[in-house]
Amino acid sequence: MSSPVSSPTAGESIRRHSRSFSFASRLLPAGKRADVERLYAWCRWCDDGVDTAASPQQAREFVERATEDVRRITGGKSPVAAESRWLAELVGRHDIPLKAALALLDGMRSDLTAAAGFHEDDLLRYCFQVAGAVGVLLCPILGLADRRHLPHAAALGMGMQLTNIARDVAEDWRRSRCYLPLEWTDGLRPGHGPPDARRVRGGVKTILEIADGYYAAGEAGIGGLDSDSRLAVRTAARIYQAIGTKIRKRSFAVLDKRARVSTLGKLQIFAVAMLPPAGGRRPMQLGVSADRALAAAGRLLAEYGISVQG
Repeated sequence: MSSPVSSPTAGESIRRHSRSFSFASRLLPAGKRADVERLYAWCRWCDDGVDTAASPQQAREFVERATEDVRRITGGKSPVAAESRWLAELVGRHDIPLKAALALLDGMRSDLTAAAGFHEDDLLRYCFQVAGAVGVLLCPILGLADRRHLPHAAALGMGMQLTNIARDVAEDWRRSRCYLPLEWTDGLRPGHGPPDARRVRGGVKTILEIADGYYAAGEAGIGGLDSDSRLAVRTAARIYQAIGTKIRKRSFAVLDKRARVSTLGKLQIFAVAMLPPAGGRRPMQLGVSADRALAAAGRLLAEYGISVQG
């Protein structure tokens, strides 16, 4: 039998690939932090397996192998890939909804086919697959007791991914990808030259406006987590939302410089996140955009057969 995958290796993955998540994860108790690092490392392995494949065919084969490993874990069997053991270890300790892991791999699979038509519904489905599903996978680790909060977790992940897409337009374009919906950009799609800056700004402005509703929906569910998980999640969410604020201050110009939050900025966000929520323990009143975000997240959970009952 192969030896277990070590958590230091998983920790190296989060520190190397995501400074924001690494910063926030340090606010978790050691045991939870180690499991979050394992989940992040498995998700990163899936993403890298597609992005670094030598050919589209190799990328497809990788996704199929990773998908088969998830199915093996679901059936109580050992996975084949060493990296899949990160996920298997978590399933051994937590009630991980593996349908969300399959949703993430569906998102990886969708990146292998250029979408001739990519609209708002396609964007939201993709954001659920590659990030909302990760929020759902994290919930058992972070102590979510009431599954009715799963749409909040999915919405928060989707908001973060919307911010990622707004920030990374230039990087995605170099890979012949564009996740800005056609109707927001006058049909903008990768071609033989750089993207049109005016149309990009319009798409980025819209995507960040929509993201705000997803962040609000996500924050409204943080109280459903264990008390020792809430600060880390709130801090991570606000760091990502601050990236969107920086993009707004640059008039939505994202093609020449990648928006980042400095270490000092993260510390300031952490300090504010420590303050008691406005209104004390009263339930947060959601606006129309947050209600819409929760409804969309709920529909996508149902589409993947992830129950919010019990």
